[in-house]
Amino acid sequence: MRDPRDVVQGRIESEVKGRVGNAEYKAKAKARQAVNNAVSKSGQKSKPAAKPKEKKGWWPFGKKEAAEAAPACGSCGREVDASWEVCPYCGTALGAGAAPPSRPTALPAGGPPVPAAPPSGGPMIQGNKTVAIDIEQLKGPKRELVGWVVVMSGNQKGLDFRIFAGKNSLGAAADNDVVITDEYLSSRHAVVRFEDGKYEVVDSESTNGTFVNGKKVTREELVDNDTLRLGRTDLRFKALY
Repeated sequence: MRDPRDVVQGRIESEVKGRVGNAEYKAKAKARQAVNNAVSKSGQKSKPAAKPKEKKGWWPFGKKEAAEAAPACGSCGREVDASWEVCPYCGTALGAGAAPPSRPTALPAGGPPVPAAPPSGGPMIQGNKTVAIDIEQLKGPKRELVGWVVVMSGNQKGLDFRIFAGKNSLGAAADNDVVITDEYLSSRHAVVRFEDGKYEVVDSESTNGTFVNGKKVTREELVDNDTLRLGRTDLRFKALY
């Protein structure tokens, strides 16, 4: 059974639509009658005057005559202003050398082209100046070499790695200072330090531990010719100082 409120609402909407439609129909009929009366009085329907069609050429900045009169640099051919004395693009003096361009030259977005960057290690050109670049400064500060560790066993036997002042991380991960390919090493296994003139090794909570001369340690001072054991790899420590 339909809700009485829906029935009432439907009747109201139908009544409103009917009245709006009748009003629109009467307005249109009245407008047509007014037009017919005007035509019958004048004998013919008046037409609005046609707007003359403007002829457009390829030059987008005004009439073609103005484009042909625009001067251009006699050296690079780019459009210039008549009041300029020097071409801002190539530096050629203007005046008698400026002539109307045959076709406008579009500039790249962002202004005149920028010179390409020089190859690595070469001079950089800034305007009319050449600036030398010191490659050594780009590498950052140098670390002082203070010793080595030499691999005595395992896959890398015979290889030696440099130890620098400060912290040197040892482990299986590729971003360590000393990378050792041993499946028994942790990714961050230990750190060898040189600070205040002393060497020491610190275990980085590795799984299989760090040993110095056969003794398991968490932190131990190192001296020349000490033997480190990380995982199943033996290392001979060599001190420079």
